Amino acid sequence: MRLMIVCLVAGLAFAALPAAPVAAQSSEQNAAVPSPVRTELARRYLNLLMTDQFEGVVRQMLGSEFENDSEMQALPEEDRRMILSVTAELTADMVPQMIAEMVPVYAATFTEEELTALVAFYDTPLGRSIADKSIEVMPEADRAVMSVVPRMLEKLATRMCQHYGCSPEEQRQMLEGMREGAGIAPASVERSK
Repeated sequence: MRLMIVCLVAGLAFAALPAAPVAAQSSEQNAAVPSPVRTELARRYLNLLMTDQFEGVVRQMLGSEFENDSEMQALPEEDRRMILSVTAELTADMVPQMIAEMVPVYAATFTEEELTALVAFYDTPLGRSIADKSIEVMPEADRAVMSVVPRMLEKLATRMCQHYGCSPEEQRQMLEGMREGAGIAPASVERSK
């Protein structure tokens, strides 16, 4: 039972891997309520980072994820296109809500001086170009990160089984569960590509 709990926790932690990390905050920053100026600067900064290319990049990333999802592949092409379109549209529609939720985090984390510098930079042509390219590179960066995940999962399953003494079949099942939790095709499907 303990092994299964550890595997579940590892799978859940791994499923959250692609999420953007939140910067650690000092106790002083956590205790203070950000000023209206910091809040507005954080909002401006986040709006500058979210470019018009965001929906297209989300659509591309979702398309890649759908290609590796066996359940999605079982659907008719028309249904896959509809799901992709609606998911990308709804994700893009959530951007203002995401920004609203992130503003207090950024306002509490960065100083007014830092936020002023970020806004000043990202409001320049060079800053806009960097913001655009940062969005543009997301699908390829995601693929690069995900390319090392299968090896990491294999090592994790091996180390856990060394610690808990599981059988080869238990290790195979654990690895399969981890891969599924991380949204990765089973090893047999991946190797046949």
